[in-house]
Amino acid sequence: METRFPFSFIESSRTALLAALAASLLAACGGGGGTGGTGTTTPPPGAGGSTVSTGVMTKGSTIVNGVRFDDTSATISIDDTPKTSAALQNGMVVKLVGTVNDDGINGTAQRVKALIEVRGVPTTITNSTNGQSLVVNSQTVVIDDQTVFSNVAGFGAIQATTLIEVHGLRDANGAIRATRIEDTAAQMASSTLDEIRGVVSGGTGTNPTAFTLGGQSINALNATITPAGASWQNGSVVEVYCSARPNCIVSGVFQASQLKVEEAQDNAFQPSSGQRTEVEGLISSFSLGAQNFSVGSTPVTITSSTRFEEGISTDLANNIKVEAEGSWNGTRLVASKIEFKRSVIRVQGIVAAVGSNPTRFTLNVANHLVNIETGSLTVPPIGPACVQVRGQRKVPATPLVVTASEISGCGNGNRPVVQAPVEAENGSTLTLLGLPIDVSSANDQPPFKNIDGSAMTLPAFLNAVTPATTNAAGVSVPGTLVKAIFDSATNAVMQAELED
Repeated sequence: METRFPFSFIESSRTALLAALAASLLAACGGGGGTGGTGTTTPPPGAGGSTVSTGVMTKGSTIVNGVRFDDTSATISIDDTPKTSAALQNGMVVKLVGTVNDDGINGTAQRVKALIEVRGVPTTITNSTNGQSLVVNSQTVVIDDQTVFSNVAGFGAIQATTLIEVHGLRDANGAIRATRIEDTAAQMASSTLDEIRGVVSGGTGTNPTAFTLGGQSINALNATITPAGASWQNGSVVEVYCSARPNCIVSGVFQASQLKVEEAQDNAFQPSSGQRTEVEGLISSFSLGAQNFSVGSTPVTITSSTRFEEGISTDLANNIKVEAEGSWNGTRLVASKIEFKRSVIRVQGIVAAVGSNPTRFTLNVANHLVNIETGSLTVPPIGPACVQVRGQRKVPATPLVVTASEISGCGNGNRPVVQAPVEAENGSTLTLLGLPIDVSSANDQPPFKNIDGSAMTLPAFLNAVTPATTNAAGVSVPGTLVKAIFDSATNAVMQAELED
């Protein structure tokens, strides 16, 4: 994340680099076949078929990455503890093997495994204006507006004696963004073993007995290896367990009684070459103009044919939550689609107020007030300078709060801008970020733009807009991404563009 002032030089450099990337990717792929960031492109191989999917699930049966999988006949486990489908709950991060129907939104699960990032008793509980977090077995656990609490009356009910099991997604810094916190012993994979799951680093050679996971030193000298004979090294994903509670960490070192090598243990979840593969997670190892990066622990490659939903290619950045969908080429997921799981929105206006909270300010966007949470970013001064915020909307929907991932100077002639998915459509009034915006006054040339930048009429524009809905499988589908540009003097819409 970054704070940038002023706009001109860095933004123009960024634009040039991205243009160069697009050109190089197009050349590498032989040209044609797609429109890069926002156009209509070739879908992944087949709407249906065999698939391997990893992501945060919603109950009903198991909904993951936009597909509702019937799990009634699936083999189900939490960690590697056998469970029934009743044990699968909202907010769990799961691996799933199954088939997707030709409709692309329904399927049948054959295997489902819920993953645990850490289990133990918190040693640090932080509740401050900068956010809520825990430390469990030296793993930083970040709580946000999408964390599901099971049998816990919110963050405030967690005590230093509370045994918790954390489901979540690792960010680029190794912290766990908690998607579910469980404190019910019967629901846990194990209530007797502490656990850390992570990527091995700091080891020497093959099968190191001393290494680190998420910054925690591990001693696996006396650990039972599962499966027997499996090997691991730096870069391997492993799960380590300790049965010596409350003495699992001795002199700063986690004493592992068991070590599971996930690649070997979970061979059934490894995609085969050419198989449809989907993964949800936070981006890491990304640099400006990169073609290759990681989503969670999965290596991903984008091409000139990759299409982007709920955002555009320039929204890619470390710690942005996305779903990558495509096919496995034997070593990487080649993405036909990147969907931003929390739509990347942009608002542009004048800083109207900076309150006592050092991580929040209010942005006036065409006379609409938007609360901005900055996290570690610098709060800009109160106007008259125009400020653009790129970020993601927090839930619940009210009050309107945007968590900033980037703060910069303005484009679009310093005019107010709202770019967000359409939540509702009533005649020529679109609801963006909960704000009713009448686009009928647009009179720029052209007043309405299609995805490819071509001119549209008002009826054609409105006909192309789809509000948020729920599909036939019961999965929420966000609305069309639209950008509204306002007149600085009158606050009326001057131009409306389709961005998705």
